[in-house]
Amino acid sequence: MVLRAATVFLSAFLLFEVQPIVARTILPWFGGAPAVWTACMLFFQTLLLAGYALAHAAVRALSLRMQGALLLALAAGALAFLPITPAATAGSAGSVNPVIDVVVVLARSVALPFLALAASTPLQQSWAAREPGASSPYRLYALSNAGSLLALLAYPLVVEPWLTTRAQATGWSAAYVAFVVMSALGVVRVVRVGERPIERAAAGETPDVLPTPRQRWLWLALPACASTLLLAVTHQLCQEVAVVPLLWIVPLALYLLSFVLCFESDRWYSRSWCVPALLLTLIVLAQSSAMGAHAGVLYALPVESLGLFVCCMFCHGELAARRPAARFLTSYYLRVALGGALGAVFVSLLAPLLFRGFDEIYVGLAACGSFAAAFLYGSLPQASPGQRLRNPTLVAMLGVVVLIITMLGLRVLTRAQPGLRELRSFFGVLRVQDLLAPDGRGRMRYLTHGGTRHGQQYFDPERRAAPTTYYGRTSGIGRLLDDPDRATPRRIGVVGLGAGVLAAYGRAGDLLRFYEINPQMIDVAQREFSFLSDSSARIEIAAGDARLLLEREEEARFDVLVLDAFSSDAIPVHLLTAEAFDLYERRLAPGGVLALHVTTRHLDLGPLIAALVQRSGKLAFEIRSEADDGRALLDARWILVTSNRAVLERPKIRDAGRPLPASPASFRVWTDDYSNLLQVLGK
Repeated sequence: MVLRAATVFLSAFLLFEVQPIVARTILPWFGGAPAVWTACMLFFQTLLLAGYALAHAAVRALSLRMQGALLLALAAGALAFLPITPAATAGSAGSVNPVIDVVVVLARSVALPFLALAASTPLQQSWAAREPGASSPYRLYALSNAGSLLALLAYPLVVEPWLTTRAQATGWSAAYVAFVVMSALGVVRVVRVGERPIERAAAGETPDVLPTPRQRWLWLALPACASTLLLAVTHQLCQEVAVVPLLWIVPLALYLLSFVLCFESDRWYSRSWCVPALLLTLIVLAQSSAMGAHAGVLYALPVESLGLFVCCMFCHGELAARRPAARFLTSYYLRVALGGALGAVFVSLLAPLLFRGFDEIYVGLAACGSFAAAFLYGSLPQASPGQRLRNPTLVAMLGVVVLIITMLGLRVLTRAQPGLRELRSFFGVLRVQDLLAPDGRGRMRYLTHGGTRHGQQYFDPERRAAPTTYYGRTSGIGRLLDDPDRATPRRIGVVGLGAGVLAAYGRAGDLLRFYEINPQMIDVAQREFSFLSDSSARIEIAAGDARLLLEREEEARFDVLVLDAFSSDAIPVHLLTAEAFDLYERRLAPGGVLALHVTTRHLDLGPLIAALVQRSGKLAFEIRSEADDGRALLDARWILVTSNRAVLERPKIRDAGRPLPASPASFRVWTDDYSNLLQVLGK
């Protein structure tokens, strides 16, 4: 039993350790978008379902000897895929559907090892139930979830800070070899035990009766609800903070912790405490989702994470209470895995088609509340329907469900109002809206991505060329580009298109080359705004991830390279690493300037940029500008990096800012193999 438990624990650990390893590896290939993790979860949960389906079919159709042979063949065959290093062959530049690209990359690199690990856990538990004196196999399920939880906690605390991506893949591969050896030893034991039936005692107190259709449906629906909320909350956190493993792992770890507690013992979950807590949780999560970026990371991260945990405790507690006898174990796990996969399919594939905003969280919240109301109603069998509906907790839960559905309906109706256009894609939600200009003179068109303004333009012909938002003439970038004494044309590279406001600074003979990964953003800038078409400069737009494109454009040399690719506080980490800054330096002409737009709500990127600049011995100058009274200009923070001191000595630049303070000696520079969000959290 010790060997069996160790094998289950190791397989679960490897199953969840591989997820952040490969997701972090491929993240830069797809622009650092929050949906990368959602697409990864779609793949992993679907493959988990395939593993459970394989185990279920094997238990039903094969002898124990053949089950063991199947697992060994699968596990040994996966050795050919080691080490698990995804090949960078499917970047998202110009991709019609990046979700499919993510799935293809993962399938080529980790599909077979992951499938072997996924099939191992239910098979091992089925075998354990056949051994003499077997106890409940669901304790092994709790143990497997504990292994998964440890893997997730180990990644941001131990693995990511100390190991490079290549070392992570190598270490994981070595541990996988150990799993194959332990599996082989376990199969030998299975063969020795022989074709024993599953012990009745193995099911603990669960009656050995055929599950009802209602039970089987709930085995599917409850995990689907929890999976939907997991991915919706994770996506929202990443959209507004940063796309980093820490924000993937915290919600997933709490999700798994609820599995561990609910299946380890019945004492952890009770409706008496969970349903009242769920009432408050549903209201708070709905409110936090409505606030979006305005909630703030210090509020959103703990509140939404704790709220997710309460919802998962409810779903998984009710799921554990309906677990069947051990002989139905693989069927049970199969439906649980199918429910998780359906939740991932809904969030990754269906929600973008059904909603123009990130509204799937309201569906998950309403479903969770509806289940709670149904279970409360069913727990009062002695009362008449009228008496049941007078139960205060039930009435309150029904009221919360109606409130959430109403909020969802209002959000959908709001998007149908005249003058508002919204587009949703893999890279987020774009909103184009026509409103009265801030000064009351005429109208203005606004472009918002997530919770961040990405440009606005006056309709008035005499003002429509005026640079607005973060790019006004008093901003850092405005003071750099608005140079009336300049006599020679300039080559300007811009990472991040937005509405194309920076094209307003282009003159005849200039070249402005914009790098933009979101095809919808390019279409909006060209169709809905006229900054690009009105510019006197030559405009080029390169579609794809800027870093990948700049690496290929070996001959490109810019006088100014603008880094403006942030959406809300969701910083593309791969654009702020030492390797990225080395690339920028190679793409700048002698004496050129790197201009970084670092206006964020919750993060202070100054120490990071200072640490990166100190490596090269260049100068860094910080310019902050304030919003105007009419809000056509917004608060902006720019950092100019250059080796050309004369640029920073221009009076309009020198008098507007200050040298960027040096970062602490203890600050660790971010690289492609290391990043730490906690270093820059807080302003």
